[in-house]
Amino acid sequence: MKSKSILFIDPPAFCTTVESMVAPALRTRPIVIAPPGADRATILALSLEAREAGVTQGMLLPKARKLCPDLIILPPNPRLYARASRALHDVLRRYAPLIEPRGYGHAFLDVSGTEGLFGSPIDLAERIRRETREQVRLPLSVAVATNKLVSETAIRADRWSGVAAEGRQISPLLQVESGHEAIFLAPLRVAVMPEIPDRVREQLDDYQLDFIGEIAAITGQQAYGVFGRPGLELVARSRGIDPRPVLPPALKAEFTISHILASDTNDLGTLHTLLRRMSERLGKRLRARHLAARRLIVDLAYSDYKPGKRSIALAPALLDIELWNAARRVFTLANTRPVSIRSVTVTVDRLVEANAQLDLFWSDLFAKEACLGNKPGSRTPVIPPMHTEAGSLQSAIDRITKRWGNRLLTRGQ
Repeated sequence: MKSKSILFIDPPAFCTTVESMVAPALRTRPIVIAPPGADRATILALSLEAREAGVTQGMLLPKARKLCPDLIILPPNPRLYARASRALHDVLRRYAPLIEPRGYGHAFLDVSGTEGLFGSPIDLAERIRRETREQVRLPLSVAVATNKLVSETAIRADRWSGVAAEGRQISPLLQVESGHEAIFLAPLRVAVMPEIPDRVREQLDDYQLDFIGEIAAITGQQAYGVFGRPGLELVARSRGIDPRPVLPPALKAEFTISHILASDTNDLGTLHTLLRRMSERLGKRLRARHLAARRLIVDLAYSDYKPGKRSIALAPALLDIELWNAARRVFTLANTRPVSIRSVTVTVDRLVEANAQLDLFWSDLFAKEACLGNKPGSRTPVIPPMHTEAGSLQSAIDRITKRWGNRLLTRGQ
């Protein structure tokens, strides 16, 4: 399967750049955005000039003033930033079928399959930069990669090295070729990798793991033993594997189905049949968008209005039988009371793209280690993937049910 083309759009120092567009006298001045009238206020955003003076985001304002006596402090102006973001996104929407905003000005773009219209992804990135500069007057840095993690990390690494090295200019265009993700990430510091939980970062410091390549050399089982389940995802990402899709704001990062029973019951035959129908509907929704889920949650409401809730980790598969098996298992874990059940809600979340990258993701890291989650005493059970050719069967079932409905199929146990 052809690799994805994901662009990460990063207007350098977006908030302070927009402020200087409104007030040109502020250009080339060290500017920070901070709440007014608070002695213990922290820096929310800053210009490149302020960063070069040693100021950092999150720094206390008094310390920033000592580092940079001529610092200009401005109050936040959310309306101005939102208006500038909308103008930027008006340009982006001309070229990208999928846009996922990431704070003011920043965004992920999935431009896979647009080569026939706009040329190569790097050519499209340059075209977006040029039009944004001409029409919105915003400078852009753009990174092109096969997934969100690598494209964002490329920007963060370039920004970090640009500030750390005196006189070095930040790159306007960056590209990480398909198949070179792990090679690109290996020499980078862990600090530039986004979305690592603070607790995991502290543990990495304790083990003196400073570079991404050092994490990539760890086996999945070692990572699980030290960091728990987040360690498995950490190792995958350090190798450049990130199956998260680009999700526009209109598409929620979860699918949910709820059903209120006609009469309260704790009959397992009735409830398991309901779970099968709900699982099939969720499976169809996922497959329609070429997505898979890595967690399934069951919420129960009992007749006395008390709740019950449990979740289960999933291999990112698309088969209805796997979703049904997972739903029945987590239902059993959640149903701990002898009281009749009034309603059932099933949710799948932690969505990822359903492509060949998932096979690599699970075969390299989770095929063996995922079973660790099934050992006695494990808090979050894991349903490992089914290594069969059942995907073709599922596709055939979908075609049959789409044309003739469910009545022609007889399901066994």
